Amino acid sequence: EAWVQEMEERGLSARVTTLTALVDACAKLGDAARAEKWMERMTARGIEPNVVSYSAMIDACAKAGKPARALQWFEAMRMRGVTPNEHSIAALVNACAKAGDTASACWLLESMESSGLSPDVVIYSSVLDACAKTKDTALAKQVFSKMRKQGIQPNIVAYAALARVFAHRGEWHEVEALAHQMTAENQVMNEYFLYTLLDSYCCGKPRQPERAERAFRRAVESGVKMNEHIKGQLFKVLGPTVAQQMISDVTLLGCQKSGGAPARRSEHSARRRDGRF
Repeated sequence: EAWVQEMEERGLSARVTTLTALVDACAKLGDAARAEKWMERMTARGIEPNVVSYSAMIDACAKAGKPARALQWFEAMRMRGVTPNEHSIAALVNACAKAGDTASACWLLESMESSGLSPDVVIYSSVLDACAKTKDTALAKQVFSKMRKQGIQPNIVAYAALARVFAHRGEWHEVEALAHQMTAENQVMNEYFLYTLLDSYCCGKPRQPERAERAFRRAVESGVKMNEHIKGQLFKVLGPTVAQQMISDVTLLGCQKSGGAPARRSEHSARRRDGRF
């Protein structure tokens, strides 16, 4: 904003690319109101916003949690004769997904295909994310299957989004099946998928502490980094005492492998090997 002001003070006219950059900066901050101010200034100065401008504006609404406003800007773009592209629709799908509006997200997906645009794995992942928020397993499976039929290879983000749908319902066997499918396709598990897998064990009826422990150990041994969210899930599914001891075991094992302090046999591990746990 300061540079635009200096431009104007020097008698230079800001172009659409300059003002679009401002809208994009506001979008990255999730400041939809400020982004709208610059969109309005654009038209007030006789500068016609382009598809990049509208995409940034829609993205700002998505980040601000305002899907209704995002849809309004999408319609405004079409009313002005600006043809939507993959990015503008992806931003709108993301806005609907954040609000859990699966109907609008799926409608946009269909609109892309009927308009000759090609949805990519990012857009499909956003639709799956919307399904996760509404716990709609049937629709999630349909969307995932459709993505595959379109020849789009799901990545770890798509797998994690689909896994979330089942995790929230405690359907850990479905999440495990996805993990096996990922392995078969040489997809490497990351922290987010591990968190989702642990969440499925936690939400299971009954809970699955033994499976959670095995999955956690395998993941860490394969190189998945342990973060605070994963630790939180371990505390919920295993209980604080067992979870803390297991975290200590894994940390000590990591030190040993990296040449740090030698690992010691913990009381928790000893009890497990002696058959007392």
